[in-house]
Amino acid sequence: MARQEDRNSETGGVDELVTQLRRLRARSGLTLTALGERTNYSKSSWGRYLSGRTLPPYQAVLAFCRVVEADQERVLALWEAAHRERARRASHCSERSEEDADGDAVSESERVPVAGESSVGATGRDGRVRVPLGVVLGSALLGLGLGCLLGARVVRSHV
Repeated sequence: MARQEDRNSETGGVDELVTQLRRLRARSGLTLTALGERTNYSKSSWGRYLSGRTLPPYQAVLAFCRVVEADQERVLALWEAAHRERARRASHCSERSEEDADGDAVSESERVPVAGESSVGATGRDGRVRVPLGVVLGSALLGLGLGCLLGARVVRSHV
Protein backbone atom coordinates (compact mmCIF):
# COMPACT_ATOMS: atom_id res chain seq x y z
CA MET A 1 0.00 0.00 0.00
CA ALA A 2 2.80 2.41 0.92
CA ARG A 3 4.56 1.65 -2.36
CA GLN A 4 1.42 2.53 -4.33
CA GLU A 5 1.17 5.84 -2.45
CA ASP A 6 4.86 6.54 -3.22
CA ARG A 7 4.28 5.81 -6.89
CA ASN A 8 1.25 8.11 -6.96
CA SER A 9 3.23 10.94 -5.39
CA GLU A 10 6.02 10.37 -7.93
CA THR A 11 3.73 10.39 -10.97
CA GLY A 12 1.00 12.74 -9.76
CA GLY A 13 2.08 15.72 -11.87
CA VAL A 14 2.36 13.78 -15.10
CA ASP A 15 -0.86 11.86 -14.44
CA GLU A 16 -2.77 15.08 -13.71
CA LEU A 17 -1.49 16.73 -16.87
CA VAL A 18 -2.32 13.71 -19.05
CA THR A 19 -5.79 13.39 -17.51
CA GLN A 20 -6.52 17.08 -18.08
CA LEU A 21 -5.25 17.00 -21.67
CA ARG A 22 -7.43 13.94 -22.39
CA ARG A 23 -10.51 15.60 -20.90
CA LEU A 24 -9.97 18.78 -22.88
CA ARG A 25 -9.46 16.86 -26.13
CA ALA A 26 -12.60 14.78 -25.49
CA ARG A 27 -14.60 17.94 -24.73
CA SER A 28 -13.37 19.53 -27.98
CA GLY A 29 -14.35 16.45 -30.00
CA LEU A 30 -11.09 16.59 -31.98
CA THR A 31 -9.45 13.43 -33.27
CA LEU A 32 -5.69 12.97 -32.96
CA THR A 33 -5.41 13.68 -36.68
CA ALA A 34 -7.34 16.95 -36.41
CA LEU A 35 -5.37 17.93 -33.31
CA GLY A 36 -2.14 17.25 -35.20
CA GLU A 37 -3.22 19.33 -38.18
CA ARG A 38 -4.26 22.29 -36.02
CA THR A 39 -1.24 22.30 -33.70
CA ASN A 40 1.53 21.41 -36.15
CA TYR A 41 2.51 18.37 -34.04
CA SER A 42 2.00 14.92 -35.52
CA LYS A 43 -0.81 12.52 -34.72
CA SER A 44 1.74 10.03 -33.31
CA SER A 45 3.28 12.74 -31.10
CA TRP A 46 -0.14 13.54 -29.64
CA GLY A 47 -0.68 9.82 -29.10
CA ARG A 48 2.52 9.68 -27.01
CA TYR A 49 1.65 12.88 -25.12
CA LEU A 50 -1.91 11.79 -24.31
CA SER A 51 -0.80 8.31 -23.22
CA GLY A 52 1.78 9.76 -20.83
CA ARG A 53 4.72 8.06 -22.54
CA THR A 54 6.26 11.42 -23.43
CA LEU A 55 5.92 14.81 -21.79
CA PRO A 56 4.72 17.26 -24.44
CA PRO A 57 6.94 20.25 -25.19
CA TYR A 58 5.87 23.61 -23.76
CA GLN A 59 5.01 24.96 -27.23
CA ALA A 60 2.80 21.93 -27.95
CA VAL A 61 0.82 22.59 -24.75
CA LEU A 62 0.41 26.25 -25.75
CA ALA A 63 -0.86 25.24 -29.19
CA PHE A 64 -3.15 22.62 -27.63
CA CYS A 65 -4.71 25.19 -25.27
CA ARG A 66 -5.28 27.58 -28.16
CA VAL A 67 -6.95 24.91 -30.32
CA VAL A 68 -9.23 23.46 -27.61
CA GLU A 69 -9.87 26.92 -26.08
CA ALA A 70 -8.64 25.89 -22.63
CA ASP A 71 -7.39 27.99 -19.73
CA GLN A 72 -3.68 28.28 -20.55
CA GLU A 73 -2.61 29.24 -17.04
CA ARG A 74 -4.12 26.13 -15.46
CA VAL A 75 -2.82 23.70 -18.08
CA LEU A 76 0.65 25.28 -18.14
CA ALA A 77 0.79 25.08 -14.33
CA LEU A 78 0.11 21.33 -14.65
CA TRP A 79 2.81 21.09 -17.35
CA GLU A 80 5.33 22.85 -15.09
CA ALA A 81 4.53 20.48 -12.21
CA ALA A 82 4.95 17.48 -14.52
CA HIS A 83 8.19 18.90 -15.90
CA ARG A 84 9.58 19.41 -12.37
CA GLU A 85 8.54 15.87 -11.45
CA ARG A 86 10.33 14.37 -14.46
CA ALA A 87 13.45 16.46 -13.74
CA ARG A 88 13.41 15.36 -10.10
CA ARG A 89 13.10 11.71 -11.14
CA ALA A 90 15.92 12.06 -13.68
CA SER A 91 18.08 13.70 -11.02
CA HIS A 92 17.28 10.91 -8.58
CA CYS A 93 18.17 8.29 -11.20
CA SER A 94 21.48 10.00 -12.03
CA GLU A 95 22.42 10.12 -8.35
CA ARG A 96 21.77 6.37 -8.12
CA SER A 97 23.81 5.65 -11.25
CA GLU A 98 26.89 7.22 -9.65
CA GLU A 99 27.23 4.19 -7.39
CA ASP A 100 28.03 0.77 -8.78
CA ALA A 101 26.52 -2.49 -7.61
CA ASP A 102 28.94 -2.73 -4.65
CA GLY A 103 27.92 0.72 -3.44
CA ASP A 104 31.34 2.20 -4.31
CA ALA A 105 31.37 5.70 -5.68
CA VAL A 106 32.05 5.93 -9.41
CA SER A 107 34.57 8.54 -10.54
CA GLU A 108 33.39 11.30 -12.88
CA SER A 109 35.50 9.89 -15.73
CA GLU A 110 33.84 6.46 -15.36
CA ARG A 111 30.30 7.81 -15.12
CA VAL A 112 28.10 7.29 -18.18
CA PRO A 113 25.64 10.12 -18.91
CA VAL A 114 22.01 9.18 -18.28
CA ALA A 115 19.14 10.06 -20.59
CA GLY A 116 18.84 13.80 -20.95
CA GLU A 117 22.51 14.41 -20.04
CA SER A 118 25.22 15.26 -22.50
CA SER A 119 28.87 16.06 -22.27
CA VAL A 120 28.49 18.48 -25.21
CA GLY A 121 25.90 21.24 -25.45
CA ALA A 122 22.86 21.67 -23.25
CA THR A 123 19.46 20.00 -23.36
CA GLY A 124 16.36 21.92 -24.28
CA ARG A 125 12.86 21.61 -22.85
CA ASP A 126 12.13 18.76 -25.26
CA GLY A 127 15.18 16.81 -24.04
CA ARG A 128 17.12 17.16 -27.27
CA VAL A 129 20.77 18.15 -27.13
CA ARG A 130 21.43 21.67 -28.35
CA VAL A 131 24.80 22.02 -30.08
CA PRO A 132 25.93 25.50 -31.16
CA LEU A 133 25.77 26.02 -34.93
CA GLY A 134 29.42 27.15 -34.98
CA VAL A 135 30.53 23.81 -33.58
CA VAL A 136 28.60 21.90 -36.23
CA LEU A 137 29.81 24.08 -39.11
CA GLY A 138 33.39 24.16 -37.82
CA SER A 139 33.46 20.37 -37.59
CA ALA A 140 32.09 20.04 -41.11
CA LEU A 141 34.65 22.48 -42.53
CA LEU A 142 37.48 20.77 -40.69
CA GLY A 143 36.42 17.42 -42.12
CA LEU A 144 36.21 18.83 -45.64
CA GLY A 145 39.60 20.49 -45.30
CA LEU A 146 41.27 17.32 -44.07
CA GLY A 147 39.65 15.35 -46.88
CA CYS A 148 40.99 17.77 -49.49
CA LEU A 149 44.50 17.65 -48.00
CA LEU A 150 44.54 13.87 -47.91
CA GLY A 151 43.16 13.71 -51.45
CA ALA A 152 45.88 16.05 -52.72
CA ARG A 153 48.59 13.92 -51.03
CA VAL A 154 47.26 10.75 -52.60
CA VAL A 155 47.18 12.35 -56.06
CA ARG A 156 50.75 13.68 -55.67
CA SER A 157 52.05 10.30 -54.54
CA HIS A 158 50.66 8.60 -57.67
CA VAL A 159 52.10 11.15 -60.11
